[in-house]
Amino acid sequence: MEAELLSNLVITKVYSVSTLYTQENTKLKRNNRAHWAVVIKYEGETVYTSNGKRFLSDLNHIVILPKGCSYEWLCTKSGHFSIIEFNSDPTYHEPISLPVKNSDKILKIFKDLEYKRNLRKPMMAIESIRDTYSILLTAAQNDPKPYLPTEKQQKIVPVIEYISKYYYKNITNDSLAAIAGLSTVYFRKLFTSVMGVSPITYVHQFRIEKAKEMLKSDYSTLTDIAQSLGYPSLYDFSRDFKKHTGVSPSKYGGR
Repeated sequence: MEAELLSNLVITKVYSVSTLYTQENTKLKRNNRAHWAVVIKYEGETVYTSNGKRFLSDLNHIVILPKGCSYEWLCTKSGHFSIIEFNSDPTYHEPISLPVKNSDKILKIFKDLEYKRNLRKPMMAIESIRDTYSILLTAAQNDPKPYLPTEKQQKIVPVIEYISKYYYKNITNDSLAAIAGLSTVYFRKLFTSVMGVSPITYVHQFRIEKAKEMLKSDYSTLTDIAQSLGYPSLYDFSRDFKKHTGVSPSKYGGR
């Protein structure tokens, strides 16, 4: 049941990535959790209790806190933990504790993601979703019922890779659907359900993030940037940029 639940998670947003310290004997009660979280207690130990069951959280046990679950936790040994809060629709009635042998790798993903979010790096929102999936996958590799990305998630991976490489080309729903091997109508629904935005909106958002990087670099004219990003004209680029950022590219660049 847990493996099936995790494999069907569709993460639409990562709210926060934090590192906190808890003192021994600190405790908290949580009812009907509002969204999902994944926790690594890399120092000390915390025990979660729910429905008469105990779930260990320490360096060798990743704890997943599903949306809708109620529990109590008690810090039995002082130390730091990292936690990612994220949104997904399914609910579950109790925490999930997964034993892991590769905790160093998982902790590195946590720390790198927190660092990137602190810097407000471009594509942060999408990278946050990707890295959260990576943590879930890595944590579940030792589970007898391993977590695997769903077929839906796997279908859009080549599309995301294509956009990342060829964002400057004339990209259409039809061309992306062909890469995924799906009908255009089904592809649009699938992509939107997984990524939270339509395929073409994703392409535009990707281009705007690239434009922000270019505007901070050594460029000659805005027309050059528009052409580099695949826009048919400076007007189209400026309109799209202002739509997504609220300011014109010339004002954003500060030149």
